[in-house]
Amino acid sequence: MTTTIEPRLDDFRVETETEIESWLRQLLARQIDLQLSTPRGDTLATRLWNLDPAQQALGLEALGGPAQLQPLLDSPEVMAVAYLDQIRLEFELAPLVLVQGPTLSTLRAPWPDRLFRFQRRQAFRVQPLGALFPRVLLQHPDFPDMALQLRVLDLSVSGLAMRLPPDLPHPAPGQLLAGARIELDRDNHFQAELRLQHLSESNDGLRLGCAFSQLPHGAERALQLYIDQTQKRQRLLKKS
Repeated sequence: MTTTIEPRLDDFRVETETEIESWLRQLLARQIDLQLSTPRGDTLATRLWNLDPAQQALGLEALGGPAQLQPLLDSPEVMAVAYLDQIRLEFELAPLVLVQGPTLSTLRAPWPDRLFRFQRRQAFRVQPLGALFPRVLLQHPDFPDMALQLRVLDLSVSGLAMRLPPDLPHPAPGQLLAGARIELDRDNHFQAELRLQHLSESNDGLRLGCAFSQLPHGAERALQLYIDQTQKRQRLLKKS
């Protein structure tokens, strides 16, 4: 019997000053896009403008108008996510301050005291905090007239697990679940193909482990944002 050990979030933590500065300098030198987001779902795409280790601060391009910037300026919590090749970096940047310049406005942020580094192949999974979402709407692969609405048990950018009620016919591993509607919440959803990878039985149903076979444009970004926000909320709940 093989036991799979799930990685903990602490396993990806970076806290040494030299390593944090090294990652930030790579983001600056390569002008890597940063995706900023708040717990309420406000987002902003930006890039690093400068680094000031002596003052423990950094500058970001203030891209976007007042309506897009203000929610991030008002938020006490802002998460930044960036991708360096096969590595995903995330770190907190708050509070943000808008610095008006004669030709360019920037966002000033405190230097992060930690960041998290994920290999994309590690596909960190999150367990949903809500009872209604996320969920998957699809037809049973063996009975096309049978519409299913299944609860998502965990989710990553590479796949998801969902629960099939115990009284329904069991699909077979390897089957393609085409035309599945993935609803992250009431407003965010997309169509995808799922490949059924494995099944495991429990008292309350069958756990279906699936990999995304095809994702439409924009779906991976929506997944990343959902996962980042869920991780953030989970950390806040642990602190409270």
